[in-house]
Amino acid sequence: MRYLRIITPTGWFVIAAVAVVLFGLAGLARPSFLGLKFDPFGIDARKLDQLTDQVSVMEREATGNAEIAIASQTFHTREVVIRDLARQAEIEARTASDANTPLDPDRVARIRAADNRLCIVAPSICPNPDPAASSTDTVPVADDAG
Repeated sequence: MRYLRIITPTGWFVIAAVAVVLFGLAGLARPSFLGLKFDPFGIDARKLDQLTDQVSVMEREATGNAEIAIASQTFHTREVVIRDLARQAEIEARTASDANTPLDPDRVARIRAADNRLCIVAPSICPNPDPAASSTDTVPVADDAG
């Protein structure tokens, strides 16, 4: 404690003045630093409003993202189910006992029209999204001449 005796009363006054100025600046920058609830410029209220707005925006974004994820998962699940059902129906049709029996041309036209409508409504489930190109499939047609 001997080193404290070296400081003169004027030195103590300067140290005290510097401390008061530093605490005063800290108090102006952030009143709660000194334990004061006084906020003349409304800094805390503005920050609280900004944070509340940010939280509400983030909540809405999270809700929207969750809804999008659920809708996407539902769509994907439906698409997989539809593709599996179509694949099973195709296998059953190709392996049926009358699979190679020629069809009436009018019936072939109706079936192709139904397939084309289905591909227009849901192109993602068609193996060939272009309905005009799907007519290249070979379906045996009964000849009227023979």
